[in-house]
Amino acid sequence: MAPEHRATTTETRVGLKDGGEAVLTLADVSVAALDTPEDQKYDVLVAVGGRNLPALTLVRNALGGREPGNTNAAETALRKLGFSVLVRRRFDDSTGEPIRLSREQIARSST
Repeated sequence: MAPEHRATTTETRVGLKDGGEAVLTLADVSVAALDTPEDQKYDVLVAVGGRNLPALTLVRNALGGREPGNTNAAETALRKLGFSVLVRRRFDDSTGEPIRLSREQIARSST
């Protein structure tokens, strides 16, 4: 199992949904992790204190309710703070193959 945390920095910036930026600190994430419930329905989880927490929810809680720009912004900020991020792959039920989105689908989903 990968280490849960390997700090390289104690703070980083995260883009917000409103177009601004906020400072995310290791301390804020650690405190927010105490009150963030595990929720396996999310596809991007972060290992904190032996639990797998939803990255987006954890960052939102650490920022006092301010909304990260998207899941990628939350994941990137958590990685910069040294946390291990787990990403679940989706598979096509009929073929068993991983689902791959076209560049156009990816572009449409980020707007």
